[in-house]
Amino acid sequence: MAKILKFALFIISIGSLLSCATTKQPNLSTKTLIIGSKKVDCTGVGPQKCYQVKEDGAQEWSNFYGNIEGFEYKEGYEYQIEVAITEVENPPADASSLNYKLVKILKETQDPYMTLSGTWVIESLDGKTTDPLKTYIAFDPATDRISGYAGCNGLGGSMKYDAEADTLSAGPFMSTMMFCQEVAEHERALGKVLEQFNKFKVEGDVLTLYKGDEVLVTAKKGMNHRDLFRNWEVTQIEGVADLGGNIPNFFLSKDLEANGTGSCNNFKGKFELDAYSSAIKIGPLAATRMMCAENNVEGAFFMQIDKVNRYEVKDKELYLYQDDQLLIKAKRK
Repeated sequence: MAKILKFALFIISIGSLLSCATTKQPNLSTKTLIIGSKKVDCTGVGPQKCYQVKEDGAQEWSNFYGNIEGFEYKEGYEYQIEVAITEVENPPADASSLNYKLVKILKETQDPYMTLSGTWVIESLDGKTTDPLKTYIAFDPATDRISGYAGCNGLGGSMKYDAEADTLSAGPFMSTMMFCQEVAEHERALGKVLEQFNKFKVEGDVLTLYKGDEVLVTAKKGMNHRDLFRNWEVTQIEGVADLGGNIPNFFLSKDLEANGTGSCNNFKGKFELDAYSSAIKIGPLAATRMMCAENNVEGAFFMQIDKVNRYEVKDKELYLYQDDQLLIKAKRK
């Protein structure tokens, strides 16, 4: 009986081994990918952002529609990575049949072109002092766009970076056509820089633009305040549960003048900005002196706006803070 039982167990063990041997195992392979320094718009199942990828010695970038498990991507850096690839059993119709997982990062290099991203404030053009709040160049390498401003007209155009030659070409430029005598000389000088520069260097927070080896201009990383200069309607005030029908609104101009209504009395005054940060100081404000019965909104508005020391514009909304505390929120009118 014992022999029969041992034989039965032996047969069961063999069957289990054969079963495991015939179970389909996912195919596994590894591959080296080069991941570009910026994502691009693409369309898979719907609109999305795709990695730019080179593999198998390819010279041109191609779109990569999936995700890479374990890979933390930072825009502005080019990566060479090793990935493990497995087949996905019964993938959904709208998903890839392959799964990618990071094995290791072989190389991580900051793309010089992407270091241009942001606003660069200019304090001098052609040897003449400029207003740093109103004179700057803005680069958007993610969309290959460049713009400039010297206090009146906006300039905008495309740009193209040649990584192998380390050169940058820009233009042609489109411009608004207002005539502003007080800054006309600065606008001509800025236009000349944008048309002529073909090289750049970023060192910390300082940008230098060159024509060959000739320095055309130096600029410092700063802040573009143009989205602030608008009409705003208040939607939230710290300490006020419900604005009711008492809605403060105000206008902030590029000449650093503030005017509006606290919901009853009109006011006007000045405000201060910093060319290199989001710091702001509004006021002192002078207001009319009408009696406003059953209106606790206006007093709270004037009290809170006097405390504001920084701002943020996001999704067409203005956030006014004292350090990290939100005091006033407003929407574009």
